[in-house]
Amino acid sequence: MSEERPPELELDAEDSDSTSPQAGLEPEVALITPAAAYEAIATAVAIAAPAAPATEGQAAPPLPSAVEILGAIRQLGSALERRLEGLQAQFDREIRAEATREKVVDRLHAELQEYKQDLLLKVLRPVFVDLIQLHDDIGKIAAAQPEEDDEGSRLRTALTNIQQGIEDILYRQGVEPYVEPGPLFDPRRQRAVATVPTDDPALAKTVAIRHRKGFQAGERVIRPEIVSVYAPKT
Repeated sequence: MSEERPPELELDAEDSDSTSPQAGLEPEVALITPAAAYEAIATAVAIAAPAAPATEGQAAPPLPSAVEILGAIRQLGSALERRLEGLQAQFDREIRAEATREKVVDRLHAELQEYKQDLLLKVLRPVFVDLIQLHDDIGKIAAAQPEEDDEGSRLRTALTNIQQGIEDILYRQGVEPYVEPGPLFDPRRQRAVATVPTDDPALAKTVAIRHRKGFQAGERVIRPEIVSVYAPKT
């Protein structure tokens, strides 16, 4: 007569059918508790290596001990930990690669925008220069009108409005007028068309008269400011 199994390890008929290989169904994923882990490992051991049926007079093979079950759980936990570490490392690599790709895309986008702006400025620069020259010529005509004459005053006002309209057109294209701050002459942003003699050495290479405003597109000078500069008397 075979030895009766302990009640705590018995499985009812319905559970045994659902976990046997003949059922052909995969077990549902559920929350694993320690008791469920013990039972699953014991069941897996029994299925993987079924013991031979006990004959009369022969004792049934012993069930896995608690130490063996805990050892199997530790091995399973170690395998899961290694797998999670591998997944984390792969995830970190993907994050770094994505960050690198974003930096490359941003750099290429910035370079493309700069190239487009340079190309547009190169194409439109002659037009901007002509508009600036027209702006200056209108300013000269307006300045030549007599202020005490009503007709001259009206013409002066009309020309000034036209001059302002040209500045508005240039502004909409990203070109703005500027006046270089400070008294020192800056050859990168100013053009000296005349010199004014002076006896004061401290005034040398400083701006004496500002004739025309400069124009720039961003940091690029389209037409430098037109000035006269003090120079020591010889």
